[in-house]
Amino acid sequence: MKPNSKVSFVLKIVAGLFIISITMAVYISQLNQMVTHNMLNTISELSQHDKRSIEAFIETSWDELEGMAKRFASYRCQSILEAETRMNLECSTSDFSHIYLLAEDGKVYTDKYVVYDPAQDTMNRRVDLLPYFSNGEERVVARWDDKAEEAGMSREYVLYGIGLDNFEVDGIKMRALIGLSDINTIQRHIILDSFLKDGVRRGYCTVVSTSGDYVIGIQKTLYLNEADNFYNILSAGTHADLSNEQVAQKMQNSETFSFHYTDVNGVRKLLYFTPFEDNIDWYFMMVVENRAFTERSQAFAILSVVMLAVVMLVATLLLLALTASHYRAVQAVARAKSQSEFLSNMSHEIRTPLNGLIGLNHLMMSRIGDPIQEEQVKDWLRKSHSTANYLLSLVNDVLDMSKLQAGKVDLINEPLLVEMLVDAIWSMQRDNIESRGVQFIVEQEVLEPCVMGDSTRIKQVLMNIVGNAAKFTPKGGSITLSVSQEKTDETHVTTIYRCQDTGLGMSREFIDKIFDAFSQERNKTSDSVKGTGLGMAISKLLVDAMGGDIRVESELNVGTVFTVSLPSEIAEYTDPHVDEAAADEHAVYPGKPVKILMAEDNELNAEILMEILSDEGFEVVHAENGQEAVQRFADSETGEFDIILMDMQMPVLDGCSAAMEIRSLNRPDAKTVVIFACTANTFKEDRDRAVESGMNDFLAKPIDVSVLLKKLSAGSAGIPSHVGSKI
Repeated sequence: MKPNSKVSFVLKIVAGLFIISITMAVYISQLNQMVTHNMLNTISELSQHDKRSIEAFIETSWDELEGMAKRFASYRCQSILEAETRMNLECSTSDFSHIYLLAEDGKVYTDKYVVYDPAQDTMNRRVDLLPYFSNGEERVVARWDDKAEEAGMSREYVLYGIGLDNFEVDGIKMRALIGLSDINTIQRHIILDSFLKDGVRRGYCTVVSTSGDYVIGIQKTLYLNEADNFYNILSAGTHADLSNEQVAQKMQNSETFSFHYTDVNGVRKLLYFTPFEDNIDWYFMMVVENRAFTERSQAFAILSVVMLAVVMLVATLLLLALTASHYRAVQAVARAKSQSEFLSNMSHEIRTPLNGLIGLNHLMMSRIGDPIQEEQVKDWLRKSHSTANYLLSLVNDVLDMSKLQAGKVDLINEPLLVEMLVDAIWSMQRDNIESRGVQFIVEQEVLEPCVMGDSTRIKQVLMNIVGNAAKFTPKGGSITLSVSQEKTDETHVTTIYRCQDTGLGMSREFIDKIFDAFSQERNKTSDSVKGTGLGMAISKLLVDAMGGDIRVESELNVGTVFTVSLPSEIAEYTDPHVDEAAADEHAVYPGKPVKILMAEDNELNAEILMEILSDEGFEVVHAENGQEAVQRFADSETGEFDIILMDMQMPVLDGCSAAMEIRSLNRPDAKTVVIFACTANTFKEDRDRAVESGMNDFLAKPIDVSVLLKKLSAGSAGIPSHVGSKI
């Protein structure tokens, strides 16, 4: 390369890196702005919600005092003692801790039969309450601490007061009726700590007066009973965007505003202020540390910059593949609307686990070879495996929905033992339920132990129902699965499965659409529960296909009852233990096959399978397409290959055509070699094509290694199961 060319090449690289750097900087800057904007919106919504909750509580407290005042007027108390007795009675039946009557001369008459005179309060235990009503206020709310300085203690209250007109007791004119409520009563209406991560708060909420005094969420100093003023805390910090005077002016103007400052510990924080109603001289303040913003920005930047394109491509391709079969069965009139709803829901459900898988893979790649991080990498591998299984269950649910809606569900009508079926549900769900602190009860009243039906599909329905009950039943609750039967005639019986829980229950609106696809109840508790919203829709379609009925009864905060009724023919009872003993007596336990021919066009799948099979002692020969598989088998010695693993979709020659050509070869082992179909397609027509082409068995991708090895061992002995197992 000439010197000028080298310089030009270097300059191009530098220019490219500069452009990429600028683009990344602009993108990250825009991302930070977006995160900050979204966080501010969240802070604003949280503040408005808590502020409105407090305002509603204050209004309720005032209204309660108004009701008391009307009752006092109707009582016409003749003496202070009678008034104190009435206050004591009202206090005992209200949410207030104390009820006071404030006279125009400043004396305070209490529900505890004690009179406080500010002029004679030598211990300074009670403050003068008359100034709260000095300007003719009709409604008052303020923080008020009942100090007992001789004991070094104080009780924290919120004071609610209403003005009284023409109200006298024993010749004493009363100015106001006052109720004192413990500070915790109003604090329950807000979330003090917010933006929690790993148990550490990034923000908190408080209420201050326009003078800067804390009302709720008070910040105590190390000195006994001394409460910091907000302006003092602000002055102690550094780099505040607003001065005390500017903050005070904005509060005076009842503005909603925010600014940053650095506290005495060097922590940069955002302070957000929003005023209460005109008659409440308070401000709601939310304080959020800047690291709450930076942590979210960094997480978004790392994931979005590195993986956005890959996630979008994979998600788009997967969505198109999953929805193709679903849309063909939808009527032309409703097709556009159904497509929009389906894509929206699936986009969320698929992106969530994909996001986790991509993030975990990134973390593991960055930690490979670090012995210190070995345990962490193992934990990430376990989480990645769990997430992949969840994604697989989602795909299976979608495929089941597609087959059921298209009427292509395969039902097997064979003898089943009802009690054994219920016991299987109990065995599979017991640990899951009892680990949540929930009691799992099974009740059985079976008239006919053996009936005709599809045990796999019935288990699927019951697992969906019991699994949902486990998700939404809190600790200390119970789930009861009961089965009973009603005879319809001499040869038929209706089996009734009933699942009752003491969980969250459902709203009436949700009950009407619980069997719709992607339907999920939305509330504060259930939002944290993961699910696709397909389980109940699949259960409904399966029960309908079996000629049965499924009903639901529910009440919010009480529980839910699902009832499944399935009519069936009575079958002849057989003891399963006898069958198992007979099976064991005639069972054959062959060794591993000597040699396997694997036809797989995907290099990654081929590499994984070859490594697994080699580790298990198998000898594996790889063919990249169907034509190569036929040629390798034709060139082999008779009996050289014991088993062929045949991918159904390959270039040059597909798996079914390759199987037919192998079976047609003029050699003894062409008719006897065991051929397994390996494919990601799990529909009945795909299984039928595999059998018709001469294959012995069916393996669905993704492949479960333990089941694969079991089938290979059986296949090597020449006893293929001929069962299209989904593994």
